[in-house]
Amino acid sequence: MTFLVERMKEDFRPYLSSVIPAVTDRLGDSKDAVREKAQLLLSALMDHVLSPNSMFERLLPAFSHKNGKVREEAMTCLQNTLTNHSATSVTVSRLIPHIVKLLSDPTALVRDCAFNTLVECYKHYGERLRADLTKKHSVPPAKLPGLMTRFDDVRDTGLMFPTAMTASGIIEGM
Repeated sequence: MTFLVERMKEDFRPYLSSVIPAVTDRLGDSKDAVREKAQLLLSALMDHVLSPNSMFERLLPAFSHKNGKVREEAMTCLQNTLTNHSATSVTVSRLIPHIVKLLSDPTALVRDCAFNTLVECYKHYGERLRADLTKKHSVPPAKLPGLMTRFDDVRDTGLMFPTAMTASGIIEGM
């Protein structure tokens, strides 16, 4: 089995440049089943072919895709990746500006997903994310108090992951 996975890794690489944009477009499909399968394929590719960090480098255009559902699903993919692969597998500092921009998206579902994605990131990265959001990024003034309150709630209820508590987890992951 290991041999097959390693073989797939090398044999599939030439197709990534055509497969990932097509899968990204499927994230915006009107059918739930199609979107779920696209998410599963992205997850399988992260498990066997590309590192999560490399995958999100290729998925950056999805955060500004013309279809709002694609933007929403890209953030859902990030949330799932953080949960399944840990905070150290993705450099979120490169993605945070895109997510912050989506807090002002014209689509309400995308705005809500951006908010929830930042909360999920906070669970993994802790106070470093809070500091970055207040100092480096232009979070919409109307969203910042609610976001900080939600961060406090997450911290106070003990929903933080160990990577948020350790300095090395924050530095490596961000």
